[in-house]
Amino acid sequence: MLPNLKARRITGLQLAGKHLGPVAKCPPRYSEEDWDYNNKIKFRITCDQEKLAERIVEESRRVVDETKDTTKNWQREVEHHMRERTSEIRFLVDELNRQKKTAMLEDETLNTYRNRVLNAIEFLKDKSLAICKQCLILREGRIGVDLCDDEVDRSLRRELKVIKGCQGLADAALKEAEEQIRKLRAAMYLLDQDLSAKDKSLAIDEKNLKLKDFQQDLGKGQDLSKQHCQFSLTEWQAQTYENLEANAKALVSAGQLRAYIDLLLKQICEDMQNQTDRTNEAFERRIAETKHVKQCLENKHKDTMDHIHQVQRNMNELDREMSDKQRAITLCQTRLSNRAHRPGLELTCDMVQDALYNELQALKASVCKLNQKMNENKASMRYLMHVQVMQEEEINIKANSCKIDEVDCMTLRQALKYTSF
Repeated sequence: MLPNLKARRITGLQLAGKHLGPVAKCPPRYSEEDWDYNNKIKFRITCDQEKLAERIVEESRRVVDETKDTTKNWQREVEHHMRERTSEIRFLVDELNRQKKTAMLEDETLNTYRNRVLNAIEFLKDKSLAICKQCLILREGRIGVDLCDDEVDRSLRRELKVIKGCQGLADAALKEAEEQIRKLRAAMYLLDQDLSAKDKSLAIDEKNLKLKDFQQDLGKGQDLSKQHCQFSLTEWQAQTYENLEANAKALVSAGQLRAYIDLLLKQICEDMQNQTDRTNEAFERRIAETKHVKQCLENKHKDTMDHIHQVQRNMNELDREMSDKQRAITLCQTRLSNRAHRPGLELTCDMVQDALYNELQALKASVCKLNQKMNENKASMRYLMHVQVMQEEEINIKANSCKIDEVDCMTLRQALKYTSF
């Protein structure tokens, strides 16, 4: 409806009266003024709408240009931040990979040290302890007075204490190594988890960097503008640096533990080697003493056998001399018996008779002396035979002790060679 045009009712029918029917009426006619006014109004409306349309088109073009610039600016800013973000993530990924590689090398090295400690424990148990106990058991096989608590026994007992002390230190070091390996692997697990998450995040951002708005395969993205991130950048950085710090602490602790194990194994080897050398020296001194005593006993046994033979020869001479004296007594008694048959006055005590009596008494005295010496020689022979048996027993005891110490024990102890494992 035109704003300044005179309102006119246009109708095709009009009632002629109250009770009359409709009568046809000609449509109203406008004046030239109305016609001219109507044309001007419509022309003006047309011009206004065209100007409005032109203004809207210009505004639209300006808005399009502005939105293009805004979109490009925001895309450039987003891509700049994404590149910075990917660079930051890539730096942290490289650092995590470097730390992980170092941790893996440290884990392998620590495992090697753990195996060294295990080797030391096994050697102390299977070699040192077993040989020391075996030597103590073998030395229980000594006989007689040689079964004494000598310096070798005391050295073996000290060696047993040193072995048990070294075993305790090695067991403690093994537990520490296993615990440190566990901590190191826990730190490596956290690094792996962090690396996995950052690799995925880096892949997503790199993929986003490659996406352009003119691509046809963009797909349909969900509107996640109202979704809030769960963690802040500070928390993200703190978590990564915390993992790196935990791994660094584990690496430092592992290095300190390796240095301690090196020192411990070296000290164990030195202590065990020193004690083994002292025990071996005690064995060698004891073996030398036993051999010396055995040699002296063998020399004395030879002298005793010579004395036994000498006494036997002396007894044979005494026996022969007694036989001679017995024949002389028989001769003297025979002469006296024959002179007892002299007749009458001839049975006198002359010098011959006195000499025969004196000879008989002297022979009897000589026989008594010879019997006494024979008894003394027999007693000496008995004593010498007893000494001979005692010497032979002692020689056998010393030979048994030498065999136990030199052959049995020292052969076993040749396997006790200590290195740094």
